[in-house]
Amino acid sequence: MNSIDKINKTRYSLKEMLKDEWDTSSIADLSQQEVEKMFLSPLAKNSQLNPLGNSAGCNFTINHRYIPSFKLHIVYYNLPHIGTNSSKVTKSVCDKILNLYKKEYFDFEDSVFVIIDDVISETLQQSFNNLNIILQNDFEETSLSETIIDEMKKNNYLLQNKHFRNVNVFTINNITNNIMEHRLVPKHRVIRNKHEITTILEKCNCQINQLPIILRNDIISKILRISSGDICEITRKSQKCGEYPFYRVCK
Repeated sequence: MNSIDKINKTRYSLKEMLKDEWDTSSIADLSQQEVEKMFLSPLAKNSQLNPLGNSAGCNFTINHRYIPSFKLHIVYYNLPHIGTNSSKVTKSVCDKILNLYKKEYFDFEDSVFVIIDDVISETLQQSFNNLNIILQNDFEETSLSETIIDEMKKNNYLLQNKHFRNVNVFTINNITNNIMEHRLVPKHRVIRNKHEITTILEKCNCQINQLPIILRNDIISKILRISSGDICEITRKSQKCGEYPFYRVCK
């Protein structure tokens, strides 16, 4: 499967996986020829994207379903041309993403999915973890915009600073299909509301640190953007009990 095929498949899978929280109706269904044209289109008119490689012509952005001013940018980083091998992805990609924040190509609160055609090594993942620490530290000097605060209040969809301004990296081969619909993957739902979390802990008669853990770098956590302290509700099935919820806390 070449880069064009992979990009097109991820557009379809992301459209389904993100639809509960994000307005994915803007993700157009494209033909292979249309994706190839985007892939090969020159980026000279947008010099800020040039460091991301030619595949950046396939990038797209979607808006949050309940906080319209909050955006998620899907970035295809340096995917190889057809007939060529993929190159090693180094931690320099984090510097390039950070630079796009500094140059205000991304709005302050925006989040990013970086999609690469390479294995995510421990070193590369740690570089992204460090990038997220840098991005979160910026909240010490800058607050959420009044527009986003107003939209959260209006739609009764309250998020914390930690749910904004974060970057996740994915290996493209892992998201060419909708993993949320895999027969071995139960339904996952992220719970961020403090009151709901308190209610769950009371029902389970436990403290939050007594719950089993779902790692921040788990692929499901990345797709759902689960942050530390959030709870993930996993709906499991049993022949004896039917469906029942199981809870994990993100660390």
